[in-house]
Amino acid sequence: MATRIHKIYGRTPKEVRQKARKEFGEDFSIVKMNRVSGRSLLKPDKNSNYELIIAIESEVETTAPLVRTKQKSPDPTNLKDAISRVNTLLSANAYTQQMEEKQDLHSVEISTKDVEMQGESSHVPYADPPDFAEEDNNHKQAEEISRPNNSSDLYNYLGSELTEIRDVLHILLNNVKTSDIPDLPDEVTGLYQKFLKHDVDQTLAYDLAEAMEDCFHDEKGRSIHQHLTALLRKIVKTSGGIQFKTSPTVVALVGPTGVGKTTTIAKLAVQYKFKGKKVVLITTDDFRIGAIEQLTTYAEILSLPMEVAHEPEELEDKITQHNSADLILLDTPGRSQLDQPRIRSIESFLNSACPDETHLLINMTTRNQDIQSMISRFGSLGVDRLVFTKLDEANCLGPILNSSLRFKKPISFFTTGQDVAGDIEIASHNRMATFLLRGFQARVKKAKKAKKAKKTVKKSKSKA
Repeated sequence: MATRIHKIYGRTPKEVRQKARKEFGEDFSIVKMNRVSGRSLLKPDKNSNYELIIAIESEVETTAPLVRTKQKSPDPTNLKDAISRVNTLLSANAYTQQMEEKQDLHSVEISTKDVEMQGESSHVPYADPPDFAEEDNNHKQAEEISRPNNSSDLYNYLGSELTEIRDVLHILLNNVKTSDIPDLPDEVTGLYQKFLKHDVDQTLAYDLAEAMEDCFHDEKGRSIHQHLTALLRKIVKTSGGIQFKTSPTVVALVGPTGVGKTTTIAKLAVQYKFKGKKVVLITTDDFRIGAIEQLTTYAEILSLPMEVAHEPEELEDKITQHNSADLILLDTPGRSQLDQPRIRSIESFLNSACPDETHLLINMTTRNQDIQSMISRFGSLGVDRLVFTKLDEANCLGPILNSSLRFKKPISFFTTGQDVAGDIEIASHNRMATFLLRGFQARVKKAKKAKKAKKTVKKSKSKA
C-alpha cells in the first residue's frame, strides 16, 4: 500500500468535497482544508478560494510513495524533529515576508515625505502644470498596483509547499504510531495496545506487555489481573496512606487550582477520625473566595477544630497550640505551576510548618505533559507523595504509572468522586491493575469461550 497526496481547489468547501468524491470516490481521507489567498501561484484558477488536501491509499506503488511497505519503520522521534524543523522554516518565512512588507511600506513613506519636502522648499520655474503632474503620478501608481508582487507570491508559494511537507510528515508519523506494532507475541499484543490507549509511555507499555507473556502459560492458573498486580508491585511505589511517626503528624496538601485540595482534606479527616485519630484542620488559603467558609463547614459537620493562618509565623503558632493532636491537615492555596512567585509564597508557609509529608494533588483529567510540568515545578515545595484525584472523570490512567516512575514518587491516595465520606482510597497496586485492565479481561474470557466452542464443534464433526 502507498499513500498519495492530492490537492483539489474550489470556490466553497462543499464544492471542493464534491470534486474530491467525483474524482476519487469515497476512498480518501481529508488531511486539511485551507483557505487560499487571492494571489497564490498554486491556484489553478482565480475563482478558487479553498484548497482540500486528501490522502489516498493505493495498491499500486507510485513513483515516489510517501508511505511504503518497508521492512524497517521510521523512527517517530526523527519525524517529530523534522516536523519541528519545518515549523521553524515556516515561522522564519513568515517573519521574513513580514519584515520585507514593513520595509516596503517604510520606503514608500520616506519617498512620500521627500516629495512633500521638495514641493515645499523649492520652486522650479517652467515646471509642468499641476494637472499633467498628477496625471503622470496616478498613471505610475496604477502601474505599480497592477504589477504583481513577485516576492510576495514566492513567499506564499514556499509557505504552501512547507505546509504540505509538514502535513505529509504528520500523516507518516500517525501511520507509524498506529501500524508500527513491536515484535510481541500475539497473546500480549492486545495488552500492549490497551496500555497505549491509557497513555502509558510506549517503552513502559512494551516492557509490561512483554513481561505479561508468562501469564498466558501459567500452570498455577493465576489471572491476568494477578500477574499485572505483581508486576506493578515491583516497579511502582505506594506509601500505604499517611505514616504516623511523630505527634502531631503534619500533612500538607499542595497543587494547582481546582484539583480538589479542600475536598480531599475533608475526605482524609473523615477517614482518620473514624480510625480514632485526633484530627485538626488548618488552612492558609485566604486567596480563594469561599475557601475558608468551605473548610469551616466541613469542620463543623465533623466536629473538628479548624484554624486559619494568614502568615507563616501565625501558622507555626497554630501548630504548636495543637501539640496533642495525632494529625494536622494543612490546606494551601491553589497555584498554577507556571506562577513561580506564588509557589514560593507557599514555600514560606511550609518552611514554618515543617510538614512530615507533602502530598501533591493531580487531576487525572490533566494531560500527561502537563502532569510532568506540575511535578517538576511543585518539586521545590518538597513534594514526597502523589495523590491522583477525579479518577471517575478520566479515561486514560496511564499517567499514574508514568509520573510515579519518572519522578520516583510514591502514590498515596486515589479519589473517585464527590462523596466526602467514601470516595477516597489508599493507593494500591491491585487497584491500578484494575484501572489498566478495564474491559480487557471480559474480552479475553469471550475469546477463550469462542475457542472452546470451536474445539467442541471440530470434535463433534470428527466423531460424525
